[in-house]
Amino acid sequence: MNRLSKASLGAIGVCSLFALGSTAVAQASHLATVDSTSSTSSTSTTAPVNAATSTTTLPLLGVPLVIDVTTSPSGAINSVIVNPSTGLTATKVKSNRVKFVSADGSVKVTVDTGHGGQATTAKAGTLAQISGPGGWKGDVFNTGATTTVAFTIGALPDGSPDITGVTSSDATAVFSAVDHRSDEDRQVAVEKVLFTSGIQSRTLLIAASVGSHDGESQARVVVALSKINGLALPTAQVAGPQKWSGMLCDGSTATINYVVNADGTLTPGAVVPATATIKAGDNADGFVVMFSDTERVSVRSHTDNGQTKVNVEPRLRCGRTDPSVNTPTSTTPDNTGGDGGGDQGSHDGQGGGHHGHDGHDDTSTSVASGSADPTSSSLETGDGGHHHRGGGDATTSTVSSSSSSTSSSTTSAP
Repeated sequence: MNRLSKASLGAIGVCSLFALGSTAVAQASHLATVDSTSSTSSTSTTAPVNAATSTTTLPLLGVPLVIDVTTSPSGAINSVIVNPSTGLTATKVKSNRVKFVSADGSVKVTVDTGHGGQATTAKAGTLAQISGPGGWKGDVFNTGATTTVAFTIGALPDGSPDITGVTSSDATAVFSAVDHRSDEDRQVAVEKVLFTSGIQSRTLLIAASVGSHDGESQARVVVALSKINGLALPTAQVAGPQKWSGMLCDGSTATINYVVNADGTLTPGAVVPATATIKAGDNADGFVVMFSDTERVSVRSHTDNGQTKVNVEPRLRCGRTDPSVNTPTSTTPDNTGGDGGGDQGSHDGQGGGHHGHDGHDDTSTSVASGSADPTSSSLETGDGGHHHRGGGDATTSTVSSSSSSTSSSTTSAP
């Protein structure tokens, strides 16, 4: 295992950690944005296309809770299966958020996706109730290889949360030092696992927090996967032919070949399907491939001080289907907040969405571009998303994370 000092975090594109208190945990690695303004997306009547699957195991009340999630090419949630499911009721079932609540309301489990990110959160009353072994499993870069991560949530001698025993089946994964933060209201532990593949990177964030709100003890554990982002590497190392592959809304595979020139600029090459249209990007740093009116992929490069980073950003608006769950579903609308001024679940896909946090559900997690922090469950900030928080739990933490259509894509040398 490779351990990273806190000073090294910035070098891997993850901002230094989180301010606590009213803003709780805010972290933005500014991974590319996704298009959630899917007013043109209609509800699909066909079987959903699964582009990505993941399994998160969270310690909860002394029993490992296993959450299996499938998502569409645009990153919308297709299904969430929890095990054990006894005693849980789904109170929100939307394409960007599925939330389960125990009968007495003391336990909440939330899965959020959007802007290329995915986060799974469990909330209970005490640190002991979220302590124990956990893990994550999934195909990080959609290469067909399954990666596993294991960890244990526990306590330091002073009673604050700790994360230990973090390992991965990926021998190249880089592990940050556990970051411990606290203020008078909340104590937080955060660890990040950095995965790399060629010119790409992705970060899995694990966090645990304990605090109080209105005199009530609260504890959370969150596991959040960032979207795929470009790595800043020496331009000579990035230069040459590169290829991106990803899944379109109908489940077919799209391919974009391109060349990174010696000066870091890009030259587009062959595209599959050949019916796609290539046009110059808004800036002079890349190009956009239009596969349809609702499916496009932008390829951009940025060169500075001899290093070049290439970001490939799919923006898909696919027909959406409300996710399937394996628990009873409440017929009472969930008005506990977290969705802001509208039904964000109607925005299937990726991109400059507008997300509010107006309620009091401190477990709400809205996902935006970036990497995640789980101490609360609100994934936010990134390129193009606007997030407003009002009237909610000030201790709600902020997480930027990812897994969307980019989770069903790879960039590599051909």
